[in-house]
Amino acid sequence: MKKIAILEPGAWGTALGIILSKRNKVSFRYKDKNLERKIFQFRENEKLPKIKIPQEIFISSDLEKVTQSAELIIVASPSFSFRETLSELNKFDKLPPILGIAKGIEKETLKFPSQIVKEILPAITYAHLSGPGFAREVARGKETREVIASENGNLLKKLRVLFKIKPLKIFITDDLIGVQLAGAMKNSLAIGISLTEAASFNSKSKKNQSELIKLGLKEMISLGRVIGGKEKTFSGPAGLGDLILTSTDSLSRNFQFGKKLYLDAEKMRKEIKERKITVEGFDTVFALHKIGKIYKLNLPMVNEIYKLIYNKISPQKAAENLIKLAKIR
Repeated sequence: MKKIAILEPGAWGTALGIILSKRNKVSFRYKDKNLERKIFQFRENEKLPKIKIPQEIFISSDLEKVTQSAELIIVASPSFSFRETLSELNKFDKLPPILGIAKGIEKETLKFPSQIVKEILPAITYAHLSGPGFAREVARGKETREVIASENGNLLKKLRVLFKIKPLKIFITDDLIGVQLAGAMKNSLAIGISLTEAASFNSKSKKNQSELIKLGLKEMISLGRVIGGKEKTFSGPAGLGDLILTSTDSLSRNFQFGKKLYLDAEKMRKEIKERKITVEGFDTVFALHKIGKIYKLNLPMVNEIYKLIYNKISPQKAAENLIKLAKIR
C-alpha cells in the first residue's frame, strides 16, 4: 500500500496522515471547501494546532481526485457523520479496503462503523484502528500502542506492514466488534469518571477514579460478552489501556467535557448538539444505554452518565451517584 486517502481528518486522522506520509503518498479530503482552503493555505488543522502538515500531503475537497488509485481509504469522520462519508463513496465503482478510526456507535441505529460499512458498501473489506494514543503526542513522536481489527486476515497482514512505522506499535486481532466497542465505550465512561474528579476536592478522588475505571471495565466486558467481543480485547490496549488514558489525562476531549459538564451542563450540552465540539462519548452513551436495555444488562455507570446527559439530572447529583458506585463496588 503506497497511496492512502484520508477522508475528513480531524486531530487523529491528521496525525496518522503525517506519520504515514513518511513512506507513502497521502491525500487529505475535506468536504467543506472553506476548511480545505484554510488548511491548504496554512498547512495546519485547528484540531491539531501547531502541528504542520507536510507539503507532500495533497489536500483537496474533490473526493474523486483524493481517492483515485488509492490502495487504502481511511475514514476519519466521527461516528455521527461516518455514514454520510461512506454514502459519498458509494458512487464509485471500484474502491480499496477501508480503515475506520471513529470511536463511537451510531446513535440512531445502534450500529458500529463496521456494520455501517456492511450496509452501505457490502463488497468492501473493512478494518478498524483503536487504542490509547493522543494525536498531538503521537504527531510529535511519542510511542503509542494501537490495535487494528479485521475479519480479513490478508488485510490485517498488509496493515501491520503499513503501520510498522515509529512511533506506532501495532497489534492485530480478528475481534472487530470488541475493538470497536472498547473504543466507543471508554469515551462515554471517561465523561463520568472525570465528572467525579471535578466534584472531588479530597484525597479520595484518585481512589474513586480507580474504582470507577475497574467498574467501567467490568461493564465493558459484560456488554462485550453478549454482542460477541473477546474478553482479552478489553483487558488490552484497546480496552483497559485506552480507558485509563482517556479517563485520567487532560488531553482527552471526553475527560475535558466531563469536567466542563460539572461546571456548566447546559452550555456543554448545547455546544455538543450544535457540533461546536466533537465528543464521541456524548452520542455513544445514548446507544450504550439502549443496547444495555435490549440485552437486559446491569450497566450502572452507563445509566448514570446517560441520565446526566439525556435526562438532565444535575451534574452534582450524577457525580454523587457515581461516587457511591465506586464505594459499593
